[in-house]
Amino acid sequence: MGIADLELFNYFLCDREPLPYNQLPYGNCSERTIEIPIAIRFLRRMEAGIREPYLEIGNVFANYLSLLDPHPELKNRIVLDKFEEAPGVLNEDLMDYTRKHSLILCLSTVEHIGQHAYGEQKSGDREAPLLALRHLYNLLEPGGSALVTVPFGKLMDMGWLIQFSDEYLRLLTDSYGVPAEALEISYFRKLDMDMHLNNPKQCWIQCEKEELAEARFDSPFMFANGIAVIHMRKIGRDVASAPLAHEPLSFLSAPTVSSVYFIPFVRPAGFDKDGYFPAVRPGYIFYGPSLTLAPKNYVLQASFEIDGPGEFTLEMTSNQGRRLLWSRSILRSEQLSAPIVIEREEQQAEIRLYQHNSAQCRIRVPLLILTEA
Repeated sequence: MGIADLELFNYFLCDREPLPYNQLPYGNCSERTIEIPIAIRFLRRMEAGIREPYLEIGNVFANYLSLLDPHPELKNRIVLDKFEEAPGVLNEDLMDYTRKHSLILCLSTVEHIGQHAYGEQKSGDREAPLLALRHLYNLLEPGGSALVTVPFGKLMDMGWLIQFSDEYLRLLTDSYGVPAEALEISYFRKLDMDMHLNNPKQCWIQCEKEELAEARFDSPFMFANGIAVIHMRKIGRDVASAPLAHEPLSFLSAPTVSSVYFIPFVRPAGFDKDGYFPAVRPGYIFYGPSLTLAPKNYVLQASFEIDGPGEFTLEMTSNQGRRLLWSRSILRSEQLSAPIVIEREEQQAEIRLYQHNSAQCRIRVPLLILTEA
């Protein structure tokens, strides 16, 4: 179990078909744990029609090729990755690539295009991922198919990626001209995971897009908390016209802090796979991550689950704890949302949780988010 106390199984359902979570101990703290089996399912369904190498955007499957050993023909692929240097990888920009393919695979890659990630320089174009998706559609031969996965939920500009939302994804048809009938989209939501990075178990379910409307990237679990699986089938001609104008979209900025478990907090006594910190003597449960905060209004959201007679103070400090910016007593399980006004630039700002008493107690923090108001 993780912080949601759900039983974690070894499989999930995809269109009512049970699929095993990724069986190789690599990348399983992320959405790879379901993307890989979904991709293998897609390739196996297309297996009879694969007569030439298919195209993979991003060198992802290199880490999982042994899973394809029962079907060696599915290893016959061309890998296009602009920056990653590896044998057999074409270091070419996707937008410059023109060869047509009957089959294309792209796992959690297009959301980084035009953003500041993996060697890419941020173009300032938040719709570059949509342009890339349309280009993938154009690279398909008539009747060809593509499988693309993207993080999905609240529309977010994380700096290194764009998390798609329903409104954003609809621009692919409404503004960028890809036929709506060419798309089939399914959605998956992360419900829980073991709270450690060493090949953690996860719990995902297939869901309706509305259930992901509030899903944030990196919170409460690291990486995507929801994904869209996009099946594209080439219908008719390429789409070459300029995108149609549309109303500006509102992007949520990346949170300043998104979780106490996965960013560089100091956690002196650690925590277990269920997310519980031991709290048995006076001292700090956690503190970090040493930020520079600009003069702005912020909102701190947190939830606490206390098992035992603990007495705690949650505080925000700067200058290595020498300056107190905000504090709150935590004596019981609760949720809070607190406005915090920063009137001048604060260096080495930290969120700290201090235990005052000696007790047989434990505490976990399913939610800890600091965002600009």
